[in-house]
Amino acid sequence: MSSGAHTASAPCAERAVSARSEFPGTGKYVGQVRHWLRAALATCSAADDAVLMVSELATNALTHSTSGKGGTFTVTVSHRSSDVRVEVTDQGGSWTPNTSGDELHGRGLLIVGSLARAWGVTGDDSGRTVWFELDCR
Repeated sequence: MSSGAHTASAPCAERAVSARSEFPGTGKYVGQVRHWLRAALATCSAADDAVLMVSELATNALTHSTSGKGGTFTVTVSHRSSDVRVEVTDQGGSWTPNTSGDELHGRGLLIVGSLARAWGVTGDDSGRTVWFELDCR
């Protein structure tokens, strides 16, 4: 498992940044994911939105996959001058949507969908990657 070290970042217009880190599958690491991504994006204008969205996706990975049952999850960021792409990859497992009508849950992907330029899900019960892209303003 990596220590969360990342590539030094630069302002959006200077150079590309690519970083990847694996995190233990417990809720206390979601805050570390936010800190890690903020550091990787540094002065990027889309950093606040990206940090909010990665928090939602990391929480979903822990809630809806084997990652949250003693596993790990991986976060990858690619930051170019005009855009940012973030991916959260979990260890899969069966996933059942929340149909309880609980107003406190089930909003994460709505947030991602409303803020992202594009987003999607790839994979299956053996592992999923949820990704989003944002424009740098």
